[in-house]
Amino acid sequence: MRCTYTTAGGTSALQTPVNCVNLFNGDPLDPEFEIQGGKWVEIASKPMKLSNSQSVFVSPSLVSGLYTRTRTKTGVAETSTAEAMGAVYLRAVLVPAAGGDEIVAAPLNLCQATIWGCSNVDNKWGVVLDSRIQTLMQSLIECDVLIDGEVAGSCDFTSTIDLILKTASANTFNFIFPNVGQGTYTLKIYAAVGSGASVVGDGTAVGAAVFGLGSVTAETVRLVHGFDFQ
Repeated sequence: MRCTYTTAGGTSALQTPVNCVNLFNGDPLDPEFEIQGGKWVEIASKPMKLSNSQSVFVSPSLVSGLYTRTRTKTGVAETSTAEAMGAVYLRAVLVPAAGGDEIVAAPLNLCQATIWGCSNVDNKWGVVLDSRIQTLMQSLIECDVLIDGEVAGSCDFTSTIDLILKTASANTFNFIFPNVGQGTYTLKIYAAVGSGASVVGDGTAVGAAVFGLGSVTAETVRLVHGFDFQ
C-alpha cells in the first residue's frame, strides 16, 4: 500500500489524521508506506528477452482509492471555498539491458497536454487511473430583520457544511510496445499518486490517494504489418 495526502484549513480547521493511511482504514502504518505525491514509484520489474520484431502487450492492474473532504464555515456577508483533489497514475516502460533510452509504451508515447487521460507527472507522461476534484463553496448574504417592511435590526449566524467522498476502484490499463528490437529488456511498471487541498475563507480541505493490491500480465505477440496508433 502506498498513499499520500494534503490538508488545508482556516481558523476552524478540523483535526485530521496524522497520516494518509488512517484516512482509508484507520490503522497506523509504517511511515515508509506514505510517499511524496507527484513522483513515480517503481512497483513491478521483470527481465524479458525478445526476438526480432516482437511486440509486447502489458496489462497492469491496481486497486486504488480516493478520499476528498471539504468543509466550509461562513458568517453573514462572507464567502468560503474549500477544494480537495486526489489522483492515481500508471506508467510502463522497457529498459534495454545494453543501455540506451527507455522505450515508452503506447499510447503514452503519443501523450500531450490536450489528450484526455494523459497526465504529466514529474516530467514523464502517465495514464490517469483515478482522478477527482471536489469543490464546496458557501456564500451568505447580509441578514436584516424586517418589521412592516422596515429594517428593524440585524441577525447574526454561521453556517457550516461538510462534504466527504471516499472511493475505491480496481483498474487495468493495456500498454503496448510495438515491434521492439531483438535483445534483453527490463519491463518496469510505475505508479504515482497526487493530492491537493486549498481553502479560501474559513474551512477545511483534505485530499488523498492510495494504491494497493496489484498484478501485471505481459505477453509477446507479432502485430500485423503496418500496425500503428492514431
